Amino acid sequence: QSLIGGGTRTKWGFRVYAVGIYADPKIVKSLKKKYGDATIADSGLLRDFSESKQARTMLLRFHREVASSDVSEALGDALIDKVGEETSRQFSSFILDMVGGDRMIKGSDLYITCKGEKLLASLKEGKDAESISIKGLCPAIFMVYLGKTPVSPQAKEGFEKGFAEMVVS
Repeated sequence: QSLIGGGTRTKWGFRVYAVGIYADPKIVKSLKKKYGDATIADSGLLRDFSESKQARTMLLRFHREVASSDVSEALGDALIDKVGEETSRQFSSFILDMVGGDRMIKGSDLYITCKGEKLLASLKEGKDAESISIKGLCPAIFMVYLGKTPVSPQAKEGFEKGFAEMVVS
């Protein structure tokens, strides 16, 4: 997978983590073919990327130490309006169980990879991954960052810019 783009998630004026959004360049190529020169904001491209059955990954790299419960709760809360409270709660518990420990230390990574409906999460790229499959969860995770009201507007802008640059090259 290649980095498409990303940005920083801030909360109360503090930089919490960097977000990197990765995918197989074939996704970019197929979406470019479908949408042509349409501007990203005016098309269904972000939704189609989020709903893709091909593998795509979100990397969260923490700028500061954060309680694991705060991470899982914040990610779960961001999903409520997209997948409902039950799925949000299941995902939040899944992340908390997978992370273990009581803190995400500064510099630690959280990888979230989706392929179809299967979501894999790990603290090391491609290693010791835990999985969960819930219909609609994978697209919702990506729409938290790429939807109309992203938790990190900077990450969405970085994705859009990176996608546009990949299409040109």
